[in-house]
Amino acid sequence: MRSFFFNFRFKYRKILPFSLISLNENILNKIFFSFAALLASGIFTYSYIREWVGIKFLGEKINLQTGNPEAPYFHASENLYLTNTLIFGLLFLTIFILAVYASWKKKEGLVFLSFVLSMLCIFLTMVNGAIK
Repeated sequence: MRSFFFNFRFKYRKILPFSLISLNENILNKIFFSFAALLASGIFTYSYIREWVGIKFLGEKINLQTGNPEAPYFHASENLYLTNTLIFGLLFLTIFILAVYASWKKKEGLVFLSFVLSMLCIFLTMVNGAIK
């Protein structure tokens, strides 16, 4: 099925030049990938670092599921849970910094790489949570 832009290009070819429509699609792709790379890694960075700081320095309580056999392995101890949270927080923070740098310098390849890395880290987070 052809997209709206594809049909629009050929239907109104004489009114709008081809390069103008192609330019708009490229700009939209750049904006989308920059937004997606920053948002995906930024949300996870905030959540993991905020949780670690809250537990370590603000005295928030951890709800560990030590008696549950279905709980992930890092629920076995508080130290293991904090280490796991800090590692994933720093991993997402590194990717977020890469995404900010790439967006600032307008390097589309690095923006896409940071988006892919954030998706792979989300996958790693899910696999880590599935290990019993």
